Amino acid sequence: NQDWVIGTTAPSGGFSVGMGAISSTSAADGFALFDSDALAVSAQNTQDATLTYKGVIDCSNIAYVNINFESYHRKFQDSVFVEVTNDGWLTYERYEVHVGQAINTSSSNPENISVNISSVAGNQDSVTFRFRYEGQWDYAWMVDDVSFTETPNNEIKFGEETFGGWWIQYANSIGFGSDFTAYPLAQATAMPYRFEGVISNTGVITQNNFTMNVNVEEMSSGTVYPFSSNGLTLTSTQRDTVQTSNGFTPMSQGQYNISFWATSDSAITDTVVKTTIVTDTVYAVDYDWNFDGANASGYYDLGRNCGGNILANTFDIFEATYATSISFFVNDRSVAGASVKVGVYEIDPAVSLNTSAPVLLASSDPYELKLQDINSWVTLKLTTPLSLTPGSWLAAVQGFSSFTDTTFIGANGNSNSVCYQQDNCPPTPPNTNPAGTWVSLNGSPMIRLNVSKNPPLPPPNSIEEGLRNFNIFPNPTNGYFTLELDKISNYDVFVKNMLGQTIYTTKVSSLKSDFDFSNYKKGVYTIELKDNDITYIEKIILE
Repeated sequence: NQDWVIGTTAPSGGFSVGMGAISSTSAADGFALFDSDALAVSAQNTQDATLTYKGVIDCSNIAYVNINFESYHRKFQDSVFVEVTNDGWLTYERYEVHVGQAINTSSSNPENISVNISSVAGNQDSVTFRFRYEGQWDYAWMVDDVSFTETPNNEIKFGEETFGGWWIQYANSIGFGSDFTAYPLAQATAMPYRFEGVISNTGVITQNNFTMNVNVEEMSSGTVYPFSSNGLTLTSTQRDTVQTSNGFTPMSQGQYNISFWATSDSAITDTVVKTTIVTDTVYAVDYDWNFDGANASGYYDLGRNCGGNILANTFDIFEATYATSISFFVNDRSVAGASVKVGVYEIDPAVSLNTSAPVLLASSDPYELKLQDINSWVTLKLTTPLSLTPGSWLAAVQGFSSFTDTTFIGANGNSNSVCYQQDNCPPTPPNTNPAGTWVSLNGSPMIRLNVSKNPPLPPPNSIEEGLRNFNIFPNPTNGYFTLELDKISNYDVFVKNMLGQTIYTTKVSSLKSDFDFSNYKKGVYTIELKDNDITYIEKIILE
């Protein structure tokens, strides 16, 4: 049950069926498919499958050789390779393809792959190759239209882009250097965005002034901020990790698009664009920009029949703040009535979780999922806001054991993030970790940390206590809420989303005003009341 298939049929596994067939140049006359999802029996299966070309290619008159093919791959836990030999597989070189592809993401359909195999194929008369799939229970890989060509004189590649300091700068600062796709402004000010990537000379000729280039565009204004690395000299097949000389400190909330590309004196790469949002309070490593689950492309088990697991994302804190609540996306396989809770753990980046488990410091009360929570974001407040000092912290969601699997947390791909699961189920071979072991995840659960720079004040028992200039209840809310003033006055009201964009304005002058936000997307919003030159601010959570 581990065979590749050559034909015209698309993947048929329950999760891979949506990929469709590869749109290669000659797909109509057949392509190669390894449908990991359809072949797997359980998540513990080990898959190691090769597809070998039985002929040989004579490269005896060519010193520099590339193998090229069209590829379509969706990533989960797997790694995919092309392997090349010149001695009938006594020895061989392996080249990983789709390197840096994020979990639960698909390549282009197709993606044109070209690999410099000169070290094993150059000037050799009996070259052959194979494709190799190594994984467990993943999606699928399709390949077609293989060719051998002479390596170009001038060819460069650039990839594995990051804006959090993942490759180099993590060692010079607190934490792991993750790419935060939602980054509170106070944190981004304390630790600016840091741009890095991997450059490679895949051509024949030495490349001079090999440079990574980065443009940061502030989408609200159109202002572009340019950055670049120092120029390097790379000989053929050399690669190096580079960083820009300076980081980027945003001045305001909003969306920023980051464009990466590389240049040398003789070549240029395509441009890759990544997005991050500077927020007021929301910390995230997922790509669900609109808070609607549209970019959820997988899930992780939480509440199982064998135990209640814990899923967690790591968040680096650079400026002291307070954790107030945790948001998570409930996958549509979950069941209403299941119980969950959230918590914040302290973690030491320098210590393996195998030797020192994270320490729980704050949690919420248990919460029973409602029907409207399924396939939606849910936000749970911590029973007491937790002071976070500079360091690394886990925002976690815990499930509870039940007779059937009841809860699943959505996931999408951010390979430059640090995520964990505490597996509280008994081990199933070949897994031998005892129940309760913390393990790293290849992808990021859709779990967000919500913070506040100042300690949140408790709600007043009555308006007369005067602890605030206004009170909002209920909070969290399903969209209907009341705004209560401590005195009658004329106020301008501004409601802003997590990008800092004003989405609603009105005026109030009575002690109580009712609002209906049931048509707005779930998430964290800011309500500002302005009275002359004074502004009063409160957060509200729409569930």
